[in-house]
Amino acid sequence: MNSWHDIKTQEDIDLLMSVYGDFHDACIVSLNFQSGVFVDDNMAMHFGGAEERILSVKFQRQWRPKTIEVQFVGLRQMHLVGWQDNYSCDILSANLAFHDNLLPGNPHRVIIWSDTDFFHVEKIDNSIHEPADTYIVANFLRWRIAEE
Repeated sequence: MNSWHDIKTQEDIDLLMSVYGDFHDACIVSLNFQSGVFVDDNMAMHFGGAEERILSVKFQRQWRPKTIEVQFVGLRQMHLVGWQDNYSCDILSANLAFHDNLLPGNPHRVIIWSDTDFFHVEKIDNSIHEPADTYIVANFLRWRIAEE
């Protein structure tokens, strides 16, 4: 697989969005979450740190590069929308942005990805309704082009 690209600056965000065409005509293929939490042989629970809470998301689209993997490290929150009546699951254009002082504690800056470019953090509403948007909030993000 290709090497990881860390998202640390707005220029890094711009590069990902340019390489992957703002996620136009893309879809989420799979998700894998690692919590970093485990129970050892003595039945003691170990909780790990924020950097061990990793959500890996595989995307595909109808253009090249076709497949990318995005890892949200230090996963803070996620709102995943599954089946919605009368709505397709394709992404027309995603939103990716840094947000400061959104959540208590460290880091003070988080990164949010959403499956719509109309996403606004002020409008986050976790009530059950349709249509709804998928969004992911994490401390850090990295991505790579996946082998096909």
